[in-house]
Amino acid sequence: MNTRRFSPAFLLALATAAGAAPEASPAVTRSLAQGHRIDVALRQGRLSLAQANALQDARALQEQQARSLAAGHKDVAAALVLSHQQDRLDWAIVSGNPQLLS
Repeated sequence: MNTRRFSPAFLLALATAAGAAPEASPAVTRSLAQGHRIDVALRQGRLSLAQANALQDARALQEQQARSLAAGHKDVAAALVLSHQQDRLDWAIVSGNPQLLS
């Protein structure tokens, strides 16, 4: 089976072109893409169920923060912290190591 990987930038462009809701900020779009990548890694056996659950829990919290920021709580410091957390989640997904989130 050949798995296709789409970059967060592509997914954001696709969402924008499709007339996505205003809350589909880059951080929200990135979170949705990360959720998809976690699911794919679980199906491919690169993550255990416990690892995938830990990563999805972290992702859900980050998505909640992203939606709050998109809803009008414009806080540059909070946006930078969220971006860094999402970077760490990307590494945790790729490495299969949820401890990178700590």
